[in-house]
Amino acid sequence: MFGYDLGIDLGTSSIAISVVDKGVVLNEPSYVAYDTESEKVIYIGKRAYYLQGREPKGVEVIQPIVNGAVSNYSLACEMVEYFINKVLKKNIFRPRVVASVPSISTDVERRILISVLINAGAKSVCLIEESLCSAFGSGVDPANPTGVLVIDVGAGTTDISVVSQGSMSQNETVKLAGDSFDKAISDLLESKYNLFVGPRTAEEIKKNISCAIPRENDVTMLAKGRDVDTGLPKTVEITGNEICECLAPQLEKIVSIAKDIFEQTSPQLVADITNGGALLTGGCAQIHDLDRLISESLGIEVTVPPRPNLSVSKGCEVALKKMKILDNYGYTFKTKEEVRTR
Repeated sequence: MFGYDLGIDLGTSSIAISVVDKGVVLNEPSYVAYDTESEKVIYIGKRAYYLQGREPKGVEVIQPIVNGAVSNYSLACEMVEYFINKVLKKNIFRPRVVASVPSISTDVERRILISVLINAGAKSVCLIEESLCSAFGSGVDPANPTGVLVIDVGAGTTDISVVSQGSMSQNETVKLAGDSFDKAISDLLESKYNLFVGPRTAEEIKKNISCAIPRENDVTMLAKGRDVDTGLPKTVEITGNEICECLAPQLEKIVSIAKDIFEQTSPQLVADITNGGALLTGGCAQIHDLDRLISESLGIEVTVPPRPNLSVSKGCEVALKKMKILDNYGYTFKTKEEVRTR
């Protein structure tokens, strides 16, 4: 084998790369730290992620790809090229790439994303919706005609889809996900405790004590930040059930959209979903009792696959192996000559 084919999950908060028959080989934060005057990149990945909120003067940390859309073209190219080279090392062969994309992405956004990947070193690129990749990465066979409901709660968006035989029957995407959960936690601390916290603190609170259904035995965590009035350091104790209450409106909205999906789905596919249940994937699938909330609200069994944050990248790998099936639904590789690239 002279080169690798890569499956890439270009998430808002992280990028995961898988290699055919090797699985996920890279999973790093999709952040870039750069000098604002020279625009020279300083750090990419983990070091840039931990620098956010701690930047020295003249340095800015950004996410070059947000919700599947490129927010900074040149930095996105440098970031993706850095990660691809980290996987390929000194391999001189340019890889074919299957990359995930939100279903709400416009044609222009998709063309720009393909351009980024090709300029970062890809020979050709095929974009596949995140919901399909999540299903494939969770064990759903693209050739299986049985319907399955997939709820992928990522950092920037939540994709809810009915997947059947390698395609989506119904799909809805909402910009309520991990980042908006972090914002709700920050707002709660500011309004209730007069405490201003950084994005990393809000994210840690979400990961450690958040829940979708109030716990009988509540858990607590210390939140450290700055007093809004005095500007001095301040620490407060916050409970998991407080976080549950502040996230409830957004989680209810996600459940409501899932219910609406059923109204648009054929009775046979609804019967399939009733028998087989739903898949809950994405980084936020690990919020305590989120699967139980969705299960009780929809009246179906909900399964969270192992390492749900990597389901999309694993699905990109499966798609590379099953491209003959996906060809029937218009998923093909695009080269530089077929797409206008910069």
